[in-house]
Amino acid sequence: MTAIGAVGDGLARVPTSLPYLRALRSRIEAVLASPAGITPVFQPIVMLATGRIVGYEALARFPQLPLQAPDVWFAQAHACGLGEPLEAKAVKAALAVPRPPGTYVSVNLSPSAVTSLEVLEALPTDLRGVVVEITEQQAVTDERSLEAALVALRGAGARIAIDDTGSGYAGLQRMMRTRSDFLKIDRALIEGVHRDPVKVALIESLVRFARRTGTGVCAEGVETLDELTMLADLDVAYAQGYALARPEAPWVKIQPSAAAACVGATSAAMQFRRERRAPIEDADQHLEDLAGILPDITSLDDLAPLVDDLAAMLGADHVLLSSFDEQADTLDSIEVAAWRCTGERFRLADYPATAGAFKRREVLQVLSDDSGADAAETALLRAMGYRSVLLVPMHARGHPVGLMEFYSRTRRLWTRAELHRARIVAGQVSLVIAGLDLRA
Repeated sequence: MTAIGAVGDGLARVPTSLPYLRALRSRIEAVLASPAGITPVFQPIVMLATGRIVGYEALARFPQLPLQAPDVWFAQAHACGLGEPLEAKAVKAALAVPRPPGTYVSVNLSPSAVTSLEVLEALPTDLRGVVVEITEQQAVTDERSLEAALVALRGAGARIAIDDTGSGYAGLQRMMRTRSDFLKIDRALIEGVHRDPVKVALIESLVRFARRTGTGVCAEGVETLDELTMLADLDVAYAQGYALARPEAPWVKIQPSAAAACVGATSAAMQFRRERRAPIEDADQHLEDLAGILPDITSLDDLAPLVDDLAAMLGADHVLLSSFDEQADTLDSIEVAAWRCTGERFRLADYPATAGAFKRREVLQVLSDDSGADAAETALLRAMGYRSVLLVPMHARGHPVGLMEFYSRTRRLWTRAELHRARIVAGQVSLVIAGLDLRA
């Protein structure tokens, strides 16, 4: 007979004959007794919009003989009744390593370990900066106890991730029940995604689900730059895998080529293109409504009721319009409430980043705390009380018309879907603005 269990990369089958289990127990006890029985390694988790490391997944390595995969060690430990102690030791070793500022560490725990007193005692009381990944390989026998344990972990500051999402029905059920903070997409869905429309559709569905529920999506096992670029275009927020960096001793950096691919994918999404591109997702109801309203606009007053709709389409807190004065090379603000020019003028020469994006017809996003951004832009953003802004040039009939500005009070990077939507909206509104007398 065999038993199945794992914490790590996959499933492992373990013979359950009594003599074999005794030998396993002796081997696992030796690991538990040794201060160097488990060595933690860390794999970077990267934000695809920026190419920057935001966290690390801690993985266990066993330096002693026999040389075997980590999931085999954990499966053997569970088979002989020492699974929870071994997981506790692995977590304790991982969390003992101070992590780089501004990053989190993610640790793997089986469902039984999450409810184990021994494992919980190995965790610090303050779990801020810690993500607990619930592995799918082990069956859950007591869902209520698991859910109660997750509530307690969240109360201590931890965030929860569901590992290997998409690899089985049990994981989808758990995803719905736990309302996790992160979904980790299994390698089986990631491999070859750039040439597989079925996988693209499945990942799009997971991304839409995550957007609706406020959940972060992380792709595991990314091994090629083609996969990485496609995942970025699908608005997958985070990724890890050999294409970025292998699990190593702390603290490994990501491959420069992978960082460049992330930045390049974001840059490409913001560039102006004349050719038609297939949409990543269907147009939503807001865009359809807007398309029906704008052709009938004949005055600024007709535009006023659309302010809330324009903000809602991108989840923004505020929307501003500026008209372009070609002779003065300025952007003149249009008051949002009444859509009248306020007289406030901004010389493009004073805002070189905006000027460059405006002339290249590129979308520009600015974060108030971005030290690498245009200082004039960030200063103005802070003075207005916002933390991020998306600037979208408006052109009509081959000429610049103005600028549409979406402001947010929270620090956010706009998604690919939002960038596409902003371009569509700006294109439609620019035709209307071009035909109106803004100073009437």
